[in-house]
Amino acid sequence: MKTIVEPERHTPIVDEADVVVAGGGLSGVAAAVAAGRNKAETILLERNGFLGGVATAGLMASIGNYFFDHKGELVIRGIALEMVERLAKKGGTSSGWKIPSPMVGGTLSKIAFDPEVLKLVLDEMVEEAGVNVLFHTMVTDTILKENQLNGIIIENKSGRQAILAKNIVDTTGDADIAAKAGAPFNYNPPGFDTLNFRLGNVDMQKTYEYFKEYPEEYSPLVGRDNAPDPRGFEENWLKRGIFFFPHYGGKVFRLIQDAIKKGEYTPQKGTCIDLDAFCIDGLAWNKTATIVTGIFQIDNLNALEISKAEMEGRKWCFYAAEFLKKYMPGFENAFIIGTAQDLGVRWSRWIRGEYIFTRKDVEESTRFSDVIGVGTTKQGAYDIPYRVILPQKVDNLLVASGKSASTEPRGLLRGMARGCIILGQAAGTAAALSTKMETTPRKLDVRELQRTLLNQGVYLGDASRLKELGLA
Repeated sequence: MKTIVEPERHTPIVDEADVVVAGGGLSGVAAAVAAGRNKAETILLERNGFLGGVATAGLMASIGNYFFDHKGELVIRGIALEMVERLAKKGGTSSGWKIPSPMVGGTLSKIAFDPEVLKLVLDEMVEEAGVNVLFHTMVTDTILKENQLNGIIIENKSGRQAILAKNIVDTTGDADIAAKAGAPFNYNPPGFDTLNFRLGNVDMQKTYEYFKEYPEEYSPLVGRDNAPDPRGFEENWLKRGIFFFPHYGGKVFRLIQDAIKKGEYTPQKGTCIDLDAFCIDGLAWNKTATIVTGIFQIDNLNALEISKAEMEGRKWCFYAAEFLKKYMPGFENAFIIGTAQDLGVRWSRWIRGEYIFTRKDVEESTRFSDVIGVGTTKQGAYDIPYRVILPQKVDNLLVASGKSASTEPRGLLRGMARGCIILGQAAGTAAALSTKMETTPRKLDVRELQRTLLNQGVYLGDASRLKELGLA
């Protein structure tokens, strides 16, 4: 490969902060808000012109409802709970969302929301926390002294600049900061990416009535994406105005599969496969539906492959939309009101942390003394340990994207509520406390972190568990 030699340059230091958070997705917002609320001078960097990441730029406009455990107790709280409650208050989702999922005996699988309302909610949260936000900004390098991260190099319309920081939280989704700083990581392409799109003027009452008349079209889908049975599907629509047709539901949906057999639709176009997956998340009051369908298997660190997938994906969004207008009851007059600004990336780089969290830990509900939040399964709640966001070898850095945390297999904590926001809140809090106590996140007193999280409303266990941890 040909190269050029760049001349030495002097990069201006434009700011210094206690905490810098790189990446404004849900984990990044949670980290920045938590750091700001803990009195740290905080800067949040985002490459787009708004916050939310996959939830907004990626149009993944629903949050998996894992808020309740198998006993029906609300166990995901803190900033995750606050975000959804703020959304509901502004009309961005149903005010009746707070019920368990089918996994634990309820009916609501996913909490559909309006991504535009979420953008506003996130703006308000970071502003109220006193966070300084820089949009349209990319991190291009790190400032290291031995194994200590002291700052970052950024580029935006103002040019190439440096920001010094006492602690940095990597929520880029690709572990970009960790990789640039030399922290050990894993990467195993290809990824599985989708370009989502959003339809307006959808008569989902008509779509509901179709499934009401033909419940067998919905019944085989029970268990996919934690989906409810037809009774639950009906309850969510009539009582809450939330419509959910689960991912890969199109694979067993007669209208779609009959059209494929007739040659009127194909599940593969170009390099995109599974165009008949057709997850649909909808809201009654604004007559919109978000469509998640199609998979690109690309190298998510290859800019050319990403660009080609995004251009190709927009074509297939319109292709799939025209098909829905022709074949899906209630979609006859629908039209595209938005295609995702970013590909929905399920996996990318992930770090090797101080602990590798495993599927066995989830299945066996493993307890950890450094618990920073809990996730839920049919069997119960499992602890998420602090060490999964501590990268090896590099100090003053936490990696809090659910996709990038230290797990095996990859992406084990990538859910919005039971992964990303929990990790972000813990990382932002740890970064602020480490700054205040003049230590590194690796050496931070975990009990002090846990006490602060509890004061912020985070659930770390019932009364007996808190007593066991020395927190009650």
